[in-house]
Amino acid sequence: MGSPGFSADFSVDPVRVSGTEVGHHLCRFSGNRTGVAAGGSVTLDFEVADPRDVPQGRLTVEAYVSLFDSARGHAPVDVVFQGETLVSDFAVPCSKDTPQDSVLVVPGRLLERGTNTLEIRVSPEARSVFWLHRITFEAVPEQVRPELAPDEEDEAGRAAPVLAFDTEYRPAHASPATPWQRAPRLLFHIDRGEASLPVHLGWRRTDGAESAVDLRADGSGFEGCRRAADGTVYEYRGRPAGRWAFPEGLENTPAPALHRFRTQERRNDAWQDSPGLRLLLDDGGVPVDRVSWRDRRGDSATVMLHSVPAGAASGPEVVGVRASSEFRAAGETADKVLDDSLGTKWLTAGGSGHLVLTLARPTAVESYSLTSANDFPERDPRDWTLYGSDDGRTWTALDTRIGETFGRRHETREFHLRAKSPAYREYCLDIVRNSGAGETQLARVRLAGHSGTSFTGYRRRADEDPVGYRSAPALTATPPVPAPASVDGVSRTSAFRAFARQHGVSDDAVTRILWMVQPSVHLHLKNPRTVGPQDRVIGYVGGLPEMPLDAPWEIGHYFVASLDLAAIPKQPLDDDVPREGHLLLFAEEDYRFPQDEIAPVIHVPPGTETAVRPAPVYRYDGDEEDSVQEVLERQALVLECASGWDVLGWPLQEDGGGWEYDGLEGEERLYAEQFVAAVEEYRTRVGVRPAVDRRSAKLRGVELNPPYWRADYGIDFLRKREEAVVMLRNSPERFDELYGKALEEAQQQQKGGPWLNLVEFGEDSVFQEGDGEVGWIINRQDLLAGRFDRVRLSYHS
Repeated sequence: MGSPGFSADFSVDPVRVSGTEVGHHLCRFSGNRTGVAAGGSVTLDFEVADPRDVPQGRLTVEAYVSLFDSARGHAPVDVVFQGETLVSDFAVPCSKDTPQDSVLVVPGRLLERGTNTLEIRVSPEARSVFWLHRITFEAVPEQVRPELAPDEEDEAGRAAPVLAFDTEYRPAHASPATPWQRAPRLLFHIDRGEASLPVHLGWRRTDGAESAVDLRADGSGFEGCRRAADGTVYEYRGRPAGRWAFPEGLENTPAPALHRFRTQERRNDAWQDSPGLRLLLDDGGVPVDRVSWRDRRGDSATVMLHSVPAGAASGPEVVGVRASSEFRAAGETADKVLDDSLGTKWLTAGGSGHLVLTLARPTAVESYSLTSANDFPERDPRDWTLYGSDDGRTWTALDTRIGETFGRRHETREFHLRAKSPAYREYCLDIVRNSGAGETQLARVRLAGHSGTSFTGYRRRADEDPVGYRSAPALTATPPVPAPASVDGVSRTSAFRAFARQHGVSDDAVTRILWMVQPSVHLHLKNPRTVGPQDRVIGYVGGLPEMPLDAPWEIGHYFVASLDLAAIPKQPLDDDVPREGHLLLFAEEDYRFPQDEIAPVIHVPPGTETAVRPAPVYRYDGDEEDSVQEVLERQALVLECASGWDVLGWPLQEDGGGWEYDGLEGEERLYAEQFVAAVEEYRTRVGVRPAVDRRSAKLRGVELNPPYWRADYGIDFLRKREEAVVMLRNSPERFDELYGKALEEAQQQQKGGPWLNLVEFGEDSVFQEGDGEVGWIINRQDLLAGRFDRVRLSYHS
């Protein structure tokens, strides 16, 4: 075989092949394509007579990844040739039904005489179907260089390279004899994880200068034009000066030139997470504020860079406030400084006082603002210091002001910290002197973090309509502590114990935490039209569901919610809910008194073929009008806190900076204090502060107001915990055994138990009426087995 090559057409069944033999795993033919599910693969064997005849090969994969619920799909693949990985976690383009070509170079050194093997493996973590249409391989001359050369690309071709060009310019319409003038080096890097190089690039700088270039197909340079800040137009051209893997060679690149963004795309009038964007463009001048590009696939985008609007993403989330004193009888309490009404205020006795604001997570503050109240200027603060603290006991002074005044009522004044501050979870405004009155007051207090850079724009994939495109700041709900890996033969509780041990947490503390805590992911509901860059959408309440084709939606049942499990971060203490696919929740219309104790819950694994389901219709005989199932108002489910710990039994929780023991006394109080000490030890050692409270909108955790037979973890349950603390010092592997028995005994009145909370919502937020909680509860063994067909509905008020 002098010029080896092969083709395999997966758009027909069976596969039509030429020059190859095909094997496959977890694949199925559908219509005019072959779907490869998560963990599936395609193998192609072909013969090479003399590899010396093949300096390099070109592999073309015609495929796409399906969209799910109008969100961007996720099915990364590895391409392996003769056991060597050409591409790892390659992001194939997403589409509704249009395949696109991905071209890879196969170095000639990999070819062997005789049988050669190519494998395409779909990641086990894939959440969408990898739809394959055709694979071809052909020998190409040395000088033909497709867009991806794994030996020159970062991470074996997965990431786009950094490209550098030596540039020059001359005035527009100059004579051919006019010499070209040397210009600064052009450096750019645009990476969305799709490994496709730009062919067109345009940008504008903050001084008004703008440029546009087109890259030659052979990679030998670019032709373009530019307009200087003074309006003068020039011809502009460049030739390659370097090509390397990010982040090599960027030591002297100005920091403002490089941006990293989490991104979202707007589909069906709702923002959905999309792959991250790394953007670098430096032409030797001031920073850019607009960039446009089109890549070799025909995908294009335009983004405008701007500062994050004040208060949009920069304001840290305040979860509690307390004061030295307040006038409760008049409603002039500390919490009033957090509302948006200028008709309220905080009032404290004396010429001094303090406010302590507790944040949801440690946040670095760059500035703060104070708003004067409605009357008596002599009550305005005059001298104060802002402090920060990690634990509520040790305070660091951040900013001190002396002799400040407010010019009018309801005036807002902003104060910037004079030095960069670390991130703190608590901030104290300590007012040491007011303007002369016997009381001190403020209408509002606001903290502001780093404003940062954001972008707004649009993006268009080849053969598709444009969609909105914007940045979304990275979540800061929990510090970047890796969750323990699941290992065959090792339980999740053992994995957490190993994780905690690595950070110096004692076994006794781990046992007390595991015994008392149910991990929880806190959510809140939001109108999809008001979802902002700071919001991480992990699902939806109401609307029409995207369901498997054969799954039933029975009349008389609300479709309540869809959770994108892969979008929900994991915390080190695993909640046992799978992080792949989607979870669809249904409830009877009479959810308070359901006829069937089983609540329909559908787990949709990755790769399942789905479609948006219209509401079911009940058709009556005769002249009676057909009945259409009521559809709940569509709302976005936004992640509020990815690391929550709900406590079994008594509702122990934190209020501001302290712990509330809810009237516990004697032996119960002792056990509660031991648990609190364990949590504080974990926080100190690991550096993560899980939120210990209960919310009505959550995944897992503990029901907000459970019936007594699911909440009565009495003194015997606590005593067994302390017995287990001693026993597990020498046999930690027995935790699941001891804990399982204790749970069963504590919930022995429950038929089919022990039951754990799966998902819970406030009744009024979902059904627009009532003041109770609606939840889906699951048997503990079913949860551990990933079984969702016996979930029950729970209503309590």
